[in-house]
Order: sequence, then structure tokens, then C-alpha cells
Amino acid sequence: MELRQLRYFIAVADNLNFSRAAESLYISQSSLSQQIADLEREVGVELLKRSKRSVELTEAGSTMLRLSRNLLNSSEKLVPEVRYAAQTDTLDRDIYFGLDNSLELNYHGNNKASFRVPLMDAISQTHKTIPGLRPTFELFEHEQLVRALDIGTVDLGFFLHHSKTINSSGEMVIQVMRQDEMVLVVRSDAEVEDTLDNVREVLKTRGLILLERETKGMGQVLRILDNVGVEPYIRFCENRMVMVLTTECGECATILPKSVVSGLNDPALRYLHFGTPLAIRYLLAVWRRDNHNSLIQTVMQNLTENL
Repeated sequence: MELRQLRYFIAVADNLNFSRAAESLYISQSSLSQQIADLEREVGVELLKRSKRSVELTEAGSTMLRLSRNLLNSSEKLVPEVRYAAQTDTLDRDIYFGLDNSLELNYHGNNKASFRVPLMDAISQTHKTIPGLRPTFELFEHEQLVRALDIGTVDLGFFLHHSKTINSSGEMVIQVMRQDEMVLVVRSDAEVEDTLDNVREVLKTRGLILLERETKGMGQVLRILDNVGVEPYIRFCENRMVMVLTTECGECATILPKSVVSGLNDPALRYLHFGTPLAIRYLLAVWRRDNHNSLIQTVMQNLTENL
């Protein structure tokens, strides 16, 4: 069986007409009919039902069509993969991404609010230049991700952190990708003047709803509140969407990165600044200096261009 025969069969199956299929292939109709007959003899089943007026696929023909398309698609990838292997000094195909649970990956209203979009674009661009790329993703708590980078089970980690550094036992390369700011978010039908006095008033009257599991984020929140000088009532929830919905309905206030608030696209949500460097958060890309996976630099270059 030859790939040429499969191409001929696909052309007939797509057109359901030998004459049109032959024209599209620039061969005679008799030659095409002979090639299909040879293919049927080789597989030992009838692939096409022919009559004077029509051509139809048999059940076996439908299966043959699906498998033929898959085989041809795979064959088209063969040459670029082999050339890539011959022209490069590395055969890296696998890259393991670790994502800090505090990263804002689930907001859809504004692409800029989610790190997911530029990261996926960067990986897609890498996939186009490196056939056979196999990315793997895993979510971690902050300390777990640091540990995974230390022991080398993660190649490239991404953190949303209040500092430009992380506490690691290994020598890490740390690149600041973005800077954001934590703000107080409250529902109000009227404009709210962005002052520290109003921040204190909202905290006292509305209280806060926060995520229970964000231990690292909680440390930053407590430092901000201590700087503001207010001890509000705090209720906790286990789901980020519940936290946002509770804030949007006016029940509580919350604290979120400013980019996320913009991405929510709710005109009734107002945000107030805390007026302190303690509210800054950094998006960090981190990898071990001695990690020689060449895909790290390729992905990082594409990601830097997308941000």
C-alpha cells in the first residue's frame, strides 16, 4: 500500500465522483479506477459502492477514510521533525510547567487580566517551530512549587508574589514578567473617592471575604491591613468565584489584583488603592540556572514578546 493510493482514495471519497476526483488529481479516470481497485484488493474489502449514477462509501470505506487522513497527516509531520532533529544540537521535546495557585488563570472578561492567554500563545508559537513539543502543566501551592524547582521536577515555574525573589535552596534565574497592585474592591452604584479614609470606612462597614487557602496571599493582605490601621471582620470561602460573586452583590468587599478587577468588566465595582508598596505583586518566571532544557529560553522569548 502506498501513500499515493490513500491520497487517491481520499479524493474519490471527498468528491464521491471518479471524474471530478481524477480532474483534481490530474490523472485519467481509468488510472484512478485501477488504483482504487488495487487498494480494495489489498485490504480485502469493498470500500466504495459504485453505480452508474453515484458513488458511496461503505462502512469499511468510512473507517478507511478516517484512518487514511490520520496517516497522511502524520506523514506530513515526518519530514519537518526529522529535519529539526538533524539541524539542532538538542532533542528537547518535554517541558514541565509549574503554576502557583495564586495566579489569575480563570478570568475571561479581559485577556490582559489572565496570565493564561499569553502563556498559551507562547507555547503555541513554540510548538510551531519545534514539532513534537510536549508541555506538561501542574498547579502547586507556593512552597511546593519552590521545592519542585529545587529538585528539578519542574523546568519553568510561574509565581504571583509580593517580592521579586523567592526563598530557594538552589540557584535560580528569576525574571519579573509583570507588576500588579492589590486593591480594595467594593460594589457601589455611585463613584467612591479613592482615599485612604474611604478605604478604612469600607473595611469597617463591609468587612472582607477572602480565599481560605491562599496562605502566601494572606500574609500580604495582613501586612496591608496593618499598614492601613484597620482590623476588619473577615469571612473566608474556598472558591474564588464565590468570593467574586459575594463582592459583586455588595455583601462584602474583597482584595484583588487591579488587572483582575478590570477584567471582571462590572461597572458597579469600584477599587480603592491602599497607597503602600506593600500592595505590589510581581509575576515571576523562575527556573534553575543549571537547567539546560533549551525549551525554557524559547518559551521565555515568545512569552516576553506576548506580554
